[in-house]
Amino acid sequence: MSKNYFSSLICKTAKTDWNNLTHDEIINLNTYDFMAYLGKRVINPGGIRGRDQVLNILKPKPGSHVLEIGGGSGHAACYMAKKYQCHVTTVDISTRSIRDAEKLISEKGLSNTVRCEVGDVNNLSFNDETFDYVICQAVIMFVDQRRALSEVRRVLKNGGVFVGLEFSWKKSPPSDVRERTYHVCGCKTLDFHSLDGWMEKLHEASLARVKGAEHPFSLLSPRGFLRDEGWVNSLQIAGKVLRRKANMVRMSEIWSHFSRNIEYFSYVVFSGEK
Repeated sequence: MSKNYFSSLICKTAKTDWNNLTHDEIINLNTYDFMAYLGKRVINPGGIRGRDQVLNILKPKPGSHVLEIGGGSGHAACYMAKKYQCHVTTVDISTRSIRDAEKLISEKGLSNTVRCEVGDVNNLSFNDETFDYVICQAVIMFVDQRRALSEVRRVLKNGGVFVGLEFSWKKSPPSDVRERTYHVCGCKTLDFHSLDGWMEKLHEASLARVKGAEHPFSLLSPRGFLRDEGWVNSLQIAGKVLRRKANMVRMSEIWSHFSRNIEYFSYVVFSGEK
C-alpha cells in the first residue's frame, strides 16, 4: 500500500491551507484533521494519560533511539526526548504535521535529538534493526495491520520494544453503532478490536512477551479535554468552534456520537518485544 493510497483513504480534503477551508470541507474533515485544525495538541484516545501510560512501559534509556510513528505536530516526540534524554525520529503521513513538528522542534531547541520526516507505517524507509524502541498512538487501526506490525518488527533491533495505543471496543457494538462510528470518524479504512483482538494481532506479528491493558475512554469529556489541553488552549479551541457554523456542526457530530455511545468505547495500551 503506497503512502498516497493511504492518505487518500483517510483524508477527505487535499487542501493544506486550513485558513481557507469551505463549509463543506470542514464538515468532511476526518476526526484527526478536524481536531488538529482546531488547534488540539493531544489527539489520541487516551490523551496525556494514555501517552504517559505508553511511556511508562517504554522507558527509553538515555542515548537510545526511538521511532515514533504518527507523531503529528511533534509534542510527544519533544516531551520524550527531553524527559528521557533519548534520540527520537518521528514520522507522519501528513506533510502539514511534519511542518508543524519541525517548527516545534526548532522552538524547543531539540534539533540535535529529534528529527522528523514524512513516512508511511506500511512502508518505512529505515533499515532493518535500526531502533531500540518503536511507539505509535492511534495509527495501526487505520492501516493494513498485518503489514504495519511487520514493518514495526522489522525496524526494531533484537530485544527491542514496541508499545502502542489504539481505540478498542469495550464491548461488541451493534452494527449501526459500528458503522456510525466509522462514518463519524470520517475514515474509509478504520478497524479496531477488543483487547483480546489486539493481543492476537501482536502475536500474529511474531512479537514476544505481549502484554496489554484496557482503559476508559475520556478524551472528549470536558474533564479530559481540560486535562490534555489546559485552560488557555481549551478556551482558544472553544472560541474557534464558535466562530463558524461548520465547526459547531462537525464538533457536535463527533462529541454527541461518542457521548451517546460511551459504553462501547475504550482504548488499549499494548506492548511486545522482538
